[in-house]
Amino acid sequence: MAGELFPVARVCAVLGRVARCLLLGGRKGHVAVVDWRSKKLTCEFHVHETLRDVQFLHNEMMFAAAQKRYLHVYDSTGMELHCLKQHLLINSLCFLPYHFLLVSASERGSLHYLDTSTGQLVAEHKVRLGPLRCIAQNPHNAAVHLGHVNGTVSLWTPNIKTAQVKMLCHRGPVMSVAIDKEGWSMVTAGMDALVKVWDVRTFKPLHSYRSPRPALALDVSQRGLLAASCGRLVQVWRGGLRGRSEAPYLQHSLSGDGSSLQFVPFEDCLGVGHSSGVSSLIVPGAGEPNFDALELNPFESKKQRREGEVKQLLEKIPAELITLDADDISKVEQG
Repeated sequence: MAGELFPVARVCAVLGRVARCLLLGGRKGHVAVVDWRSKKLTCEFHVHETLRDVQFLHNEMMFAAAQKRYLHVYDSTGMELHCLKQHLLINSLCFLPYHFLLVSASERGSLHYLDTSTGQLVAEHKVRLGPLRCIAQNPHNAAVHLGHVNGTVSLWTPNIKTAQVKMLCHRGPVMSVAIDKEGWSMVTAGMDALVKVWDVRTFKPLHSYRSPRPALALDVSQRGLLAASCGRLVQVWRGGLRGRSEAPYLQHSLSGDGSSLQFVPFEDCLGVGHSSGVSSLIVPGAGEPNFDALELNPFESKKQRREGEVKQLLEKIPAELITLDADDISKVEQG
């Protein structure tokens, strides 16, 4: 994709869960939603202020934008739905689809959990470890992983006000965190130019890679490929989670400094946002070829999307059930 849409500053590129739409956010306030397959522009507008992060909600009909001061919610046409003034100076966003929770990390060191189905603030935690600029969610247990400037990564849940786990991962600030789809491996990148792979079950390091520059963005594909954006260079390691790879699977040089990247679900493609625009790279073997249409259907119709939204609300998991051990609920005695 050409970089003419975003000629200035860095670009944050986010794909929906079914890879139907691509959400783009420029640092200086340019927002656009593009159909990923046809490359047609769905909506485009300018917020006329700094934009720090963007995130799709439960489907691609709504998205959140962390602007200069407050958190705003828009629909797919670009109309503003909400201005959340209790969320100040938000740096990073992530969404828990099975709990309908929008998680935001702020410059002031606060972590917010917002229920998007009711509009209520479920929890607000004071992390007290400096500005929060690095966030990731574990798809296995819905725990939130935060990277900090002192080199630690902390794990949080909405029902406990303190960090459940704190891990010293790097000798400098943590730049990015990524979790694989099984939720068993965590990948971290630090200012020390190291990319480390951790076992989340034992909280021990498995192996590490030396990057040419500190990696500002990480992502793990559905088939376990690891991608890192190191300045103007994008590196992809194959089998980098199970064992240490001797050399990258592929490398690509960008026309600008990379700021975000994400593998396209169910496709062998990698989207990269950088200071010169957006690029899409072909990565053979990255996407899952078989999909469960009852869970995520890349070819769903409008009627199926509406029915799926109602089903998601009926099967919504309460925030109180989020724990580090996802099997705790099965250990509760009945009667």
